[in-house]
This record gives sequence, C-alpha cells and structure tokens, in this order.
Amino acid sequence: MKRPLTQLAELAALQHDAAMATLAQHNRAIQTLELHISNLRQRLHTAPESEQGDAFPLALTSGHYGTWQRWVERELTKLNCDLARARADRESVVQNARLAFGRKSATEALVDKEKQAQQMKARKRFEQSVSQGSLARNLFSFDSHRSIGTASTAGLTPLEESRINKLENFHGKTDS
Repeated sequence: MKRPLTQLAELAALQHDAAMATLAQHNRAIQTLELHISNLRQRLHTAPESEQGDAFPLALTSGHYGTWQRWVERELTKLNCDLARARADRESVVQNARLAFGRKSATEALVDKEKQAQQMKARKRFEQSVSQGSLARNLFSFDSHRSIGTASTAGLTPLEESRINKLENFHGKTDS
C-alpha cells in the first residue's frame, strides 16, 4: 500500500493535469473565436471577388449586400460577446491552474523532504552500526541485534543451533 503523502502527491498531479488541460482547451476556444472574428471582419471590409460559377458575388450585387452586411455585424457582435465572456472566464481558469500547480509543487516538496529524511535515517543507522563495530561482528549471525559471542540459541532449530556453535567455535579459535 502506498503512503498517504505519496497518494496525495499523485492526486495533486492529477488535479494539476486536469487544470492545465482545461486551461489549454479554454485558450483554444479563445483563439478560435478570435480567428472567426478576424475572418468576418476581413470579409466585411473587402469587396467580394467574382469568380466563374460563384453565386455569392451575384447575390451581393443584386441588392442583398446590405442584408449580408447586417448579418455579419450581428454575428460579429455575438462573437465579440462570446469572446469577452471567454476572456472573463479565463481568469478563474488561470486561478484554478495556479492553485493546482501550487498544490502539486507543495506535495512534491513534502514527498522529497520525506525521502531525504528516510535516507538520512538509514545513513545514520548504517554509520552507527559501523561505528559500534556490530556490522563486522554480525556478518555471520542469524540475528543482527546480537553478536556471535553472545548469541542465544533459544527458539532456534537444532540445525541453526549447531551452525551458531560452529561459528562461535571458529571465531573462538581464530581469536586466540
């Protein structure tokens, strides 16, 4: 099972990804609206080209140009309102993305701090065991908390007891 802090960091990362996706989608919608507005303004202020087989310029020259211009102006008004709404909504979307980024950064910092603390603990335990010399004495022991010379055989199988005795005898002969 994962640690709660790790789970919190994963949740914050998912929320950050969702907020960034929402922001990207919102920005694309604003760009699309700006593109439509730009295209309509360009078409409104340019004279229509007459091409062979194109009925649009013919309709405009036959008295419908004024109607088309009014439609374009209504459409531009509607698109500008939509753009203003989208830009106003963007502030809240950006604020949500900032908040999600802050949460993600904070939880990542906490996870890193926790990992560093665990590494420091492990390093201190290792240094302490080396400084006490228990690491060198306990290389062949079955229980890392006892040295070979003081090993208790309580609760061990007969095979384990005989191995401990052999190791003790071996160390006793080499020490003298």
